[in-house]
Amino acid sequence: MDISLINAGMAAGAGLAALPVILHLFMRPTPKQIIFPALRLIRERQKRSKKRLKVKNWLLLIARMLLLALMALALARPSIMAEKMIGDKEVPTAIGLIFDTSLSMAFTQQDKTRLDEAKAQAYDVLKKTPSSSVIYVVDSAEPTLPAPLSPDAARKRIEALSLRAANRTLNAAVGQVYTALAEADKPRHEVYVLTDLARSAWDVDRPAEGLDKAEKVKSGVKTYILRLTPDDVRDVSVVEAKPATDAVTEGEPVEIHAKFRSVGPATTRVAELWIDGEPRDKKPIELAADGELELRFSVPKVNASATIHQGEVRLTGTSDPLGFNDNRFFTFSVKPAVNVMIVSDLEIDGEFIAKAVDPTSPTSGQSTVRPFQAEWIPTSKFLDKSTNLSKRFRVVYLNNVRSLTDAEWQRLSGFVQDGGGLVIGLGGRCNPESYQSATAVQLLPATVEKQVGDPKKPTNFGLIADFTHPLFNRFARELNDALTPVPIYKYWSVTPHEGSRTLLDYADKAPALLERVFKGARSGRVLLWTTPLSRMPEVAANSTSVSWNELPILNWSGWYLMRQSATYLAGSAEESLTYDAGRDVLLTLDPTRRVKTYLVQDPAKKTSDLLKPPANSDSLVVVSPQQLGNWTVRGQGSAGNEETFGFSINPPAAESQFVPLETKDLDILFGGPKKYKLIRNPSDRETVVGIEHIGQELFPWLMALILLIVCLEGVLANRFYRESGTHAATPQPA
Repeated sequence: MDISLINAGMAAGAGLAALPVILHLFMRPTPKQIIFPALRLIRERQKRSKKRLKVKNWLLLIARMLLLALMALALARPSIMAEKMIGDKEVPTAIGLIFDTSLSMAFTQQDKTRLDEAKAQAYDVLKKTPSSSVIYVVDSAEPTLPAPLSPDAARKRIEALSLRAANRTLNAAVGQVYTALAEADKPRHEVYVLTDLARSAWDVDRPAEGLDKAEKVKSGVKTYILRLTPDDVRDVSVVEAKPATDAVTEGEPVEIHAKFRSVGPATTRVAELWIDGEPRDKKPIELAADGELELRFSVPKVNASATIHQGEVRLTGTSDPLGFNDNRFFTFSVKPAVNVMIVSDLEIDGEFIAKAVDPTSPTSGQSTVRPFQAEWIPTSKFLDKSTNLSKRFRVVYLNNVRSLTDAEWQRLSGFVQDGGGLVIGLGGRCNPESYQSATAVQLLPATVEKQVGDPKKPTNFGLIADFTHPLFNRFARELNDALTPVPIYKYWSVTPHEGSRTLLDYADKAPALLERVFKGARSGRVLLWTTPLSRMPEVAANSTSVSWNELPILNWSGWYLMRQSATYLAGSAEESLTYDAGRDVLLTLDPTRRVKTYLVQDPAKKTSDLLKPPANSDSLVVVSPQQLGNWTVRGQGSAGNEETFGFSINPPAAESQFVPLETKDLDILFGGPKKYKLIRNPSDRETVVGIEHIGQELFPWLMALILLIVCLEGVLANRFYRESGTHAATPQPA
């Protein structure tokens, strides 16, 4: 335990404790011997009580000495665990102020947001900071290193801080401050993290950055985490609002899915649906305490003259302390149905694909408008049915086809060169010689070689090679978990061509799915599966009739991949038009309507950016837009051609979850409980920081002890003097 003295000079006053002894020695009278027989009895009695008198006098003397020593010690203000040689003096300090500017800091309590409270606490820190100090102000949303500021300049910087929809983790912000403080040559170094401690603002799986730099500061770095978590969290939010599909088919009713969440007690609100600036539906909702509710809105039709439509789901009624999540935005496009051709020797080989791509039949009693309209064609009729193929179809599936003629391969090659999408599944019926022809080799992603596998010893799919690919990105982890257990009894070994890409392989690392892209006015793509996209019933021992895999029947992954392939190859898989703030927006450009310059406008139409994509790019990238709402993009060409886009920006859903960090999480983030101080209440900040500066003062305890000794000294003195006086007045026997 370290003990320091704030006023060390005053401790010398403890030497005054010897004053009563000195006075006693110098002022003690010299005894005179007088022979007086009558006093013999008194002297005899005095001898008997001499020991008791000495003890009483010593007790009284010690009490008075202790009283003087404690008074001097109290004036020296001793403390435990103080900063050595600094104490409570105002010394130049290097201070890092880290502000959590994520949207959860918008929570309002007593007419102040959490960010407003953070600013007030920072102002109070600066008010008591010497002007010779250096201040580093860090906004958690900004990746740049902070500049050293004077206290006055820091106040202006803090005043300009605002909430940001896109934010980094506070781990990185802490690292920025530690890096800056390590270079600051000041007697004292302090860091204040001003946050509501929402888990969404931290990466709790790894320590904060810069801890090694903080360890190198000779005088040490004191880290204070100021907890600004609301006392009573109450919030109702829209956590999801989106159409059933990003691309709605012309004439098809639009279905909007919405999800609401309540934090706190049960409540009743009203949910409104707006599309293209007009109210389209309104429904009351009742949310249980800390509950969730899903709701569906159905819109019979939208304006057919526009291809892009934007909307929002709003919460109205009683307001709550957090307003940014009371509405959620979405954008969708309206396109004509995509025609899909499915080619196979046997109808059973096309049946699974047809059901996956086009599950809604015109005779099912449902709407006859479908996003994909699939048509099965037997291989024998393909050449006749494929006239003007690229004008009539956008996607072609070729599954377990024995062989094609050069003319048929030429037709498929022209289809892909025109921007079409081709999916090929290799099965037991396939003749490798047909797939090794010169025309086929120019089209396929790989050279087909031989059949591999043993039905008695099946293999499985391996890991997805690229989770960001449009075939997988929406449900990447779920797809990976669903695909890996699928048994693969047989497949074709292939040698990938230069420029092709393996998207999925087997457990033995052999390619399972490959892609080849043909660049042009509209990029064409070929997907090659080395196992068939159907399951043959085991009707004979013949290998052409035995199932090669269980992909179509084992789980949902086969169905999803067949439909997602059609979506991807038709050019709409990457057209998700609703994004979380901070993500780059990718908009697919139509090569037939392409212009050089695009005007991007924010929801308020107050700011605009001009973007010029590269001439060879088939997409437009809007980098990290942050303003919440519906954005518009317009391109105007010199020939009068124009193109209109739209996209929506929403806050990250995690900002509305209000899951606070626990102490164990902070221990991991900062390297242990002794590396930081958690200030649980802003009103306790001065006390906690004061203890760190000057230690835990013993002054109150010393004053209490002094009071006790004064009382004890008075009691002893009165008692001893009273006893002495009583004995002197009592007649002694002769």
